[in-house]
Amino acid sequence: MNLMNLEMMNGTERVAEALQTRGLFVKGKGDLIVLTTENTKEDIEGVRHLLEQVGIPTFWSDYQTFQVLVNRIPVALMKRIMNTRGREFPVSMEGYHYKWRSFVQRRYGIKVNALEIDANVAMFVKTLNLSGITALAGCNGHHRYQPNVQLSGEFQGAWFEVIQEKYLGDCSLHHQWKVHYGNQSGSCIVADKKEHERWNMNHVYQDTMQMASLLQQHAEEIRVLKQNTFKRKGEMKDHAERLAGEKSYKELVNWMKGEIAKATI
Repeated sequence: MNLMNLEMMNGTERVAEALQTRGLFVKGKGDLIVLTTENTKEDIEGVRHLLEQVGIPTFWSDYQTFQVLVNRIPVALMKRIMNTRGREFPVSMEGYHYKWRSFVQRRYGIKVNALEIDANVAMFVKTLNLSGITALAGCNGHHRYQPNVQLSGEFQGAWFEVIQEKYLGDCSLHHQWKVHYGNQSGSCIVADKKEHERWNMNHVYQDTMQMASLLQQHAEEIRVLKQNTFKRKGEMKDHAERLAGEKSYKELVNWMKGEIAKATI
C-alpha cells in the first residue's frame, strides 16, 4: 500500500482499499462502495458484520451498496479489516475435477468466500478463479510454512504455469511461486524462499496482489484463450490425459504452449 496515497484517502476510500486488500471485489460509485457480483452472498453479509465489529458506521442503501458515515478512518482500523483471519472450511474434490473435460468446459473457476481464505492470499485466489483457473483454497503460511494455493487437478496447475510465463513474467516478486503436483487436490502454487530467510507477510501480500492485479487486467483474454485453444474430446483429450497419467508435467506444459501457438497464428 502506498503511504502517500493513503494520506490522501478519505474514509470511504480507505474502507474500499482495506476490503479490496482482504480479497473483496469493490467498486466506487460517488461516495458509495459497491460489493460487485464477483463476491459471494456469504462475503457480502460478512462485510456488513465485519464493519460493525470494527466500529465503522455505515448506511446500506441496498444489499450490496453502502456508505461510510465518517470521513476519517484510522490506519489501525484498516489493518483490522485487512488482517481479518480466515476460517477452516471443507474443500470437496470429486473425481471429475481431475478430468480434462472439466478443465476445458469450465469458463470460470469457482466462487470461494474471501473472508474464509487467509489474509494476504485471498485476492489472488479469487482472481485465479475469475481468470478461469480453478483455485480451491489458499494459505498464507502463518509465518511458519510455505504460502500456497490449492488448485483443482493437474491440468489447472499446468495451465497456470503457461499463464504465469505469458502474463506474469515481468513481475518483480519477493518469492518464486512454483507449481507442485501430486498433492491431494492434484496441484498447488507454492512460494519458495531462501533457506535462512524468514517469511514476511508483507512480501507475501505484495507478491500475490501484484500477480492478482495483472491477472485481473487480462482475465477475459485468458478465459477466451483457453476456450479457443483446447477441445474437450478426441485426440487432444487423449494426449493431455496420457501426459497427466504419466506424470509428465513438464511435457504437458510445453504441449499446452504449443497448442496456444497454433491457435493464435
